[in-house]
Amino acid sequence: MKSSKRKKTISPSLQNKLSALEQNASDQGIQLHYDLLEAAGLKLKGGLCKIKGEYHLFIDRRKSVTDKIEILQDYVDKPLPKDVPENEAVDGAEGKSTDNFSTDPGSSPPEP
Repeated sequence: MKSSKRKKTISPSLQNKLSALEQNASDQGIQLHYDLLEAAGLKLKGGLCKIKGEYHLFIDRRKSVTDKIEILQDYVDKPLPKDVPENEAVDGAEGKSTDNFSTDPGSSPPEP
């Protein structure tokens, strides 16, 4: 028999809080990406990066709503860091750079 997966129901208050944070991030110029952050069996952390002068925040779409809210809250409450490494798009991988990801909004970029 085929097992059916039930969709988790999200409380309206949590959904509203997430939507408000997403709007706030957008207003600050942060583009949000909810993606499956896994490549070749490796789970990536996600985080903030700068691509072609624009801020992008990558969050694993499998995270719970409360985790997504926590991550967004960390980035929205603080000013955008000026020292975020700028990733240039590579042919065939425009906008998909995963270098220098960090989930800690206060962390320093890695040394080259």
